[in-house]
This record gives sequence, structure tokens and C-alpha cells, in this order.
Amino acid sequence: AVVSTQSTGAFYNSDGDFLIVPQHGTLHVTTEMGKMTVGPDEMCVIQQGIRFSVDVTVPSRGYILEVWGNHFVLPNLGPIGANGLANPRDFLTPVAWYEDKEIPYTVLAKFQGKLFSAKQDHSPFDVVAWHGNYAPYKYNFKNFMVINATAFDHADPSIFTVLTCPGAREGTALADFVIFPPRWAVQDRTFRPPYYHRNCMSEFMGLIFGKYEAKEEE
Repeated sequence: AVVSTQSTGAFYNSDGDFLIVPQHGTLHVTTEMGKMTVGPDEMCVIQQGIRFSVDVTVPSRGYILEVWGNHFVLPNLGPIGANGLANPRDFLTPVAWYEDKEIPYTVLAKFQGKLFSAKQDHSPFDVVAWHGNYAPYKYNFKNFMVINATAFDHADPSIFTVLTCPGAREGTALADFVIFPPRWAVQDRTFRPPYYHRNCMSEFMGLIFGKYEAKEEE
């Protein structure tokens, strides 16, 4: 949670990537590549080594997932085909912007699990132009194309994967980012509860909007 922000500060992560999901309040994210506005129905990813700052206008809170060793990518769609789940066209990069200011700035860095700070006499957001595909991005959950079971059985949660961070072994992930958006959850003339299973990955669920059918209590 955050109540106020510092106007002359920046941060970058030398260890890994951040996936940020606001729950309450809108985040105004400034990066070396430009600006993004990220609301509670969206998420953003800021990769390793990219300087950024976050401004808020109201008390805000949310979730941050950090991964090391690889980057987030779209999951392999397999038999789903070319279209479904999160489509590449719906991921947005920052709007181009820079500032040319010679004022004191504090840059905070995370390196090998420790925080370091440095002072400089100009804005870190003075990058006039850039090219390539290593850039922060955001995604609106309303654009997720839900795939579900309509005949029988309970589909694995992986069918709701937005982004995955692949591990070293094929078929495993360092982390999966999954959402359960509004959808029809029906089977033909029957109710099939989830089968008994054990996960090889730990699960952490955060409720952004509405109610989740597997956890109705407040």
C-alpha cells in the first residue's frame, strides 16, 4: 500500500522483473520509455534494469510479483490455435515521453536482494528515443479471451494463464499469472467439482473485483 509518492525519485530492479497489479487506486507509471496509466482492471510488467517511478493521487494498494532468471511470455496455446487467452495485440507499451530537467534525483536500485541509492543531478527519464522490443507493457483484463469446459470435467487453472515465466525444465514455470474473469462456467446436465489434486506450485490468490466462486466468503 502507498499513500504518497516522491516526485524526484526513481527505482530499478537488477534482480528480475516486476508484474504489478493495482487493487485500489490508479497508478501513473513513468519509465525510461514513456508513461503508462494502470488501473485496477489492468496489470503492467516492468523488466529488469528499467528505471521507473509510480505516482498516485489517492491512497492505493495492490500486488507485486517478482521473478528471476527469465522474463514473462505468453503461454503456448497448443490446440487452442492462433487466437485465445491473452492476445499479443492487446499488450500496450508506454506512450512516448521524456523530460529534460537538471534537478537532484535519487535513484534506488535492488541488487542481489539489497537496496542501494545514488544521487544524480538530472532526471533519469531523459531518454528521447528507443527501439527494440525490451520495453514495459500493460494489459487490460477485459481483453482476455476466456476458454472453458462446456461438456464435462473441471478445466485446469492453466487455461486462464495470461503470462508465464518459463523455468529451465520444459513444461515447468517459475511463475504463472492467471486470472478468473467473468465467464460462463457450465457443464452439460451435471455439476463436476474439481477433482482431488496436489500442486507442485504454490498458489496465491488476490481478489480485485466481484466474487470468486471457489471462495465465496468475504
